[in-house]
Amino acid sequence: MAVDSYIKRMFGPEADSFAQSKVLLVGAGGIGCELLKDLIMMNIGEIHVLDLDTIDLSNLNRQFLFRHKDIKESKSKTAIKAVEFFNHTSKLVSYHGSVLDKNMFPLSFFQQFNVIYNALDNLEARFYVNRICLYLNIPLYESGTTGLKGQVQPIYPSLSECFHCVPKETPKTFPVCTIRSTPSKPVHCITWAKDFLFSQLFGEGSPDDIPTPDDSEFTSKREAEASATEINELSDLRKLVDSSKAEDHDFTVKVFDKIFVTDIERLLKIEDLWKSREKPSIAELGDYKQYLATLGDAAKDRTYESGTLEQSNVKSVIKTYVASCLRLADRLRSGEKLEFDKDDIDTLRFVMATSNIRSLIFHIPTKSEFDVKQIAGNIIPAVATMNAIMAGFSALSSVNYYLEKTNKERAAKSKMLFDSSATDKVVNSSKLAKPNPSCSACSIVKGIVKLNLKQLKLSDLRDSLIEKYNYDDDVEIMTLDARLLYDFDLEENLEKTLSDFLEDGTILLISDSDERLDMIELYIIDSPSTSTIELPNLRIPPKRIKKSEDDNEEGALNEDELIENGVVVEDEKDGRSNGSTHNGSSVIVLEEDDIGEAPAAKRQKLK
Repeated sequence: MAVDSYIKRMFGPEADSFAQSKVLLVGAGGIGCELLKDLIMMNIGEIHVLDLDTIDLSNLNRQFLFRHKDIKESKSKTAIKAVEFFNHTSKLVSYHGSVLDKNMFPLSFFQQFNVIYNALDNLEARFYVNRICLYLNIPLYESGTTGLKGQVQPIYPSLSECFHCVPKETPKTFPVCTIRSTPSKPVHCITWAKDFLFSQLFGEGSPDDIPTPDDSEFTSKREAEASATEINELSDLRKLVDSSKAEDHDFTVKVFDKIFVTDIERLLKIEDLWKSREKPSIAELGDYKQYLATLGDAAKDRTYESGTLEQSNVKSVIKTYVASCLRLADRLRSGEKLEFDKDDIDTLRFVMATSNIRSLIFHIPTKSEFDVKQIAGNIIPAVATMNAIMAGFSALSSVNYYLEKTNKERAAKSKMLFDSSATDKVVNSSKLAKPNPSCSACSIVKGIVKLNLKQLKLSDLRDSLIEKYNYDDDVEIMTLDARLLYDFDLEENLEKTLSDFLEDGTILLISDSDERLDMIELYIIDSPSTSTIELPNLRIPPKRIKKSEDDNEEGALNEDELIENGVVVEDEKDGRSNGSTHNGSSVIVLEEDDIGEAPAAKRQKLK
């Protein structure tokens, strides 16, 4: 029996909406492969798959659409090709690129879709897709896993909590001074080897372009000066690597001498660093000069030791360092552009060897190749079964979209799902939470502006904003990344063209200088054929009054007051509402029973 027949038997006449839908799947990895299969089995009419990555060896244990022959191929294109033999009628389209690329994927690209499914593994892209969906009022199904933990979050713009509403745990970073001068953990040495040493010695760019950290990132001026000297010397070594006349043995010895001897001796002279810490010791490397002398010539065949590498054996580690260093130098001189890849044996073993040598010097436990690969590759533990479960729930949750008529009905029937710690069930569920009134993404009224960036001046935009939205006095204009373009005290930019500051896809924050009206957010679309500024019809609510706990309800606006003051209640994707529309975005007021609160403690903050 055909897939569409099964769908109709389960859902009746409403099942036609599955085949009439056009969706975007962002991500074709662990969850994405599973979700693509599920969407095909739901008989979705048109499925577009977007992914930036290529297939690595480490993907094959859980991304079931890929095979060994597919390594280094595009994930999105390979996934589409892999499901061609499924018994389906869905139209499939693939894109190999970054969802953050505004030239490749402008706002108009996203407007064609009814629903967007996120199967991403990084926060930046997730936040971006979330904001795009808020602008276009497109339902978003967000999913993620970490090991045996996972969650699915249906997001209906302005009706439910968005991805930005709950703070997310950001990837951990380390102070520059810790990485460069005073490591105390294996991860510090691995980060130094990958992000500093490898990138500066073999990465892209000119040796003269090596950035110098700001003095404020160090605990003392002497420490900052020592770091600057190290970078200058490293720049000279990089020029030696680039030279086609470089002598192999001389090169490996000079790099080792500089990194593990000269730099350490320089640090030892800064006595303040070691008042409360154990001093690093070059003596931990034993007779390293003899090892280098014998291994330098022996490693000219560029071969690694067979079997498991002894990460704590000085001679073994130095031999791995020499071999990897020579192999990378050969590749660089041949014109290859090098970047760290956890599945590239040369880059991985260089990072493993240099980080372990540094660990030995600083009395830090060394790590195996497997451990280094996991840490340096930022590998989040992934379990194929949990990926499949969460992908299945993401697809199942979205059934509400296809069967209900309005977003308000869809949101009221949808649930968030997350892993359970109970032994008798895999997942828990809860009603969707209300939007966070303090969310920097969904609590702000949004609109889309079309204008000619090269023809118009900043003064034209300011004057249009004041006239369109009835500001009493003046406005402040700044970009989403907090770059101030104009306010009462910054007028020198007014006569400059908008193209000096803005590009297609720039997001602006507009504030009322009188602080009477709330802030608004505008998405800029460059329209060379437009001679005027096409501002959206927004109703801007009054400035929110922050109240203390002692204020009780004083100062809070009830639903009728919000609507009266310009808040639009909207529950249709095409912009129908009980008030004026404003480019598919609005602040929406819900009845208390429409959407329940999800227990905050149960909401996973997944990477």
